[in-house]
Amino acid sequence: MLPRRKAHILKKELFLGLSSLFKPNEELSADIKKWEEEFARFIGTKQAICASSGRQAMQAILQALELKAGDEIIVPAYTLKELAGIIAALGLKPVAADIDPHTFNISAEAVKKKINLRTKVILATHLFGSPCQIDAMVNLGREKSIFVMEDCAHSLGAKFKGQPTGSFGDAAFFSLEVIKPVNTYGGGMVATNNEKLAGKIRQIIGNTGKPAGIPVKKMLLARLENCFLPSVFSFPGLYLLASPYWHKKIYSFYRKIQGGSNPRAEFSGFQAFLGMEKLSSLEQRIDRRNSNARLLISLLSPKIEAQLILEGANPNYYFFVALLPDDPWKKRKLLLLQGIDAGIEAEIADDCAQYLGAQDCPAAAEVFRRAIQLPLHEGISESRIRRMVQILNKLL
Repeated sequence: MLPRRKAHILKKELFLGLSSLFKPNEELSADIKKWEEEFARFIGTKQAICASSGRQAMQAILQALELKAGDEIIVPAYTLKELAGIIAALGLKPVAADIDPHTFNISAEAVKKKINLRTKVILATHLFGSPCQIDAMVNLGREKSIFVMEDCAHSLGAKFKGQPTGSFGDAAFFSLEVIKPVNTYGGGMVATNNEKLAGKIRQIIGNTGKPAGIPVKKMLLARLENCFLPSVFSFPGLYLLASPYWHKKIYSFYRKIQGGSNPRAEFSGFQAFLGMEKLSSLEQRIDRRNSNARLLISLLSPKIEAQLILEGANPNYYFFVALLPDDPWKKRKLLLLQGIDAGIEAEIADDCAQYLGAQDCPAAAEVFRRAIQLPLHEGISESRIRRMVQILNKLL
């Protein structure tokens, strides 16, 4: 079985975890501070603040802005719908703006049409690790005095015109979950150049520096997944996931178990040390993903439209997503029968426009309907890429 994803795991992680048990609390707290400083240098911002998750990081930014009930936040019509839920839970109003049908990212033109006197924040998402029109978003924000928040949950290490994503807007948030570009088995990060805002965010998150344990459960589950998904034993579960009936039930359950966040103190010094180790190899791993993506795109049938990368953008290919000429349900099941795991619909991203009741985002609806996520990571071989594309092209 060729899985669509693979968690980045270091061979020495368990040894590092055991070693951290013997570190004094002061040293563990120092590791967290050092990790924040190193992350800020990598992104190119003055401040980086650890959070328990990317979602908590996003929420903390919004809370620090001290917005009024009913203030509007423009969000991409195609993204994770739970983000709209976080916004609504704060008493704010998420407003969907349509996407570019080729880049799958939020459209600057669509954002401009949604701006009114109640608009306070633009959420600029770099979907699947591909930079959006962030320069246009920042210009809009400056012109209209609107806060620009970058959603970099997918895009750590990606760049636009040589500048890292997360360093353009007024603030950005990142995720460090298991399958993210840098995996610390949970956690998130805020990045900003605004010192005053950073101070407020630290207070909201509760950056106490308290030591915590090793995320043993997530570490073991990640290893189990990396062993289980490529095996024949994963087929029954994946086949159920490919069924329209079981798809919703299984993925709804998956979203629920992934949605919770732990207190700030549970981001440990061990996770910080792990983050520094994995960040050091990120650019090399992204180069490998880009090389694999170029090969994959060169082999695809002209009938398949891969996500368009903006000129001057260097994506990290967190996900490789393309549009099929017709409904992907049947193709996904046929690929699975050939030992290839692919994702569709909510497994990739949500039609947030539909979720929010917006009727003016046709591009998001079309991309949601036709999109397929194909396996792509730094560990996949050239021969497996060629076989996968050959099979897919024959299905058209």
